[in-house]
Amino acid sequence: MVYECCETFPSKESDLKSCPPPQSTYGFQKLACEYFAKGAWEQHQLPYTIIRPFNAVGIGEQRATTDSEVLSGNVKLAMSHVVPDLVQKILKGQKPLHILGAGNQKRHYTYAGDLAKGIVKCIMDPRSKNQDFNISTSVGHTVLELAEVIWKKLNGDVPFEYVSDEPFQHDVQMRVPCVQKAKEMLGIECLTSLEEALEEVIPWIKEQVGRPRIGWVSMCSESGR
Repeated sequence: MVYECCETFPSKESDLKSCPPPQSTYGFQKLACEYFAKGAWEQHQLPYTIIRPFNAVGIGEQRATTDSEVLSGNVKLAMSHVVPDLVQKILKGQKPLHILGAGNQKRHYTYAGDLAKGIVKCIMDPRSKNQDFNISTSVGHTVLELAEVIWKKLNGDVPFEYVSDEPFQHDVQMRVPCVQKAKEMLGIECLTSLEEALEEVIPWIKEQVGRPRIGWVSMCSESGR
């Protein structure tokens, strides 16, 4: 989100020096924390490493205690991440599938296991001192492409149908990282494909459906929308 207003893609770590700051409070808080880390080095010589993971996809995600319930079509969810939300809605039989906006938002969905390995390398390697790194897969997908992949895995040959809901206020259309610095300096690569990650994530979500830990509440009648 620190690259929220960036207009150069893929976005390099060095692009933060020239792109406008984030407009959302969420993105600005993230950028501010990076400046606090740099300030701690300048004033107290406290070394830092800034790690920016992109769109983690993996098992174990839980509903935060502060999450509030929202209605997506006729499915009531807790605010979460796009992958578990889409899986839950399709599992519940939502048709057409509700997505936010036109679905053209591009993201790099990165397997959490790859991110974990990259984070460990950043922490352990002395070359990462006072550096910043984008940790991500180099392959991007639109939200619509993601939805179609999940739909086919769960619904087989059933024709894909979707409708667009009103997007969030700060609906970033492009979040495309450059991953060369992490690869060249530390040898970090996130190579697990989205399809491979979903093969692990979808069965886990199936097991968790209806449990409070991932926040799926209920299916509402269409008349109650």
